[in-house]
Amino acid sequence: MKKKIVFLVVALVLVVGAYTGYKYLYKDHRNIAEEVSVFSGSAEEVQELFATGQRTDLLNKTITVTGMVSQVETTSVTLDEKVQCVFVETQNFNQGMQITVKGRCIGYDDLFEIVKLDQSQRID
Repeated sequence: MKKKIVFLVVALVLVVGAYTGYKYLYKDHRNIAEEVSVFSGSAEEVQELFATGQRTDLLNKTITVTGMVSQVETTSVTLDEKVQCVFVETQNFNQGMQITVKGRCIGYDDLFEIVKLDQSQRID
């Protein structure tokens, strides 16, 4: 009788542990479109904050940036030569357009002095 109880307890612990591990490893993906931005400002403001080291807390957070398109690539644009925004899908942008973009801040490139966003989407 004791062996059955011990076996059931061990089996229950293993099942609960496996389920918890699975849920921990395979979390749902973030939906940047539905998240609220923690910062909103111009491309120059965002770049200045990173250049001076004031806002490293923006990393991996959703931010909204406004600026003029200075460079267009297949799936990315650069705003005011300060913020690079990578889009999930190809977008139609022209140089000189004033746009607002919402995306996840993934870092700051010290060499090129540019803030990088991914999972970006245009807001207008």
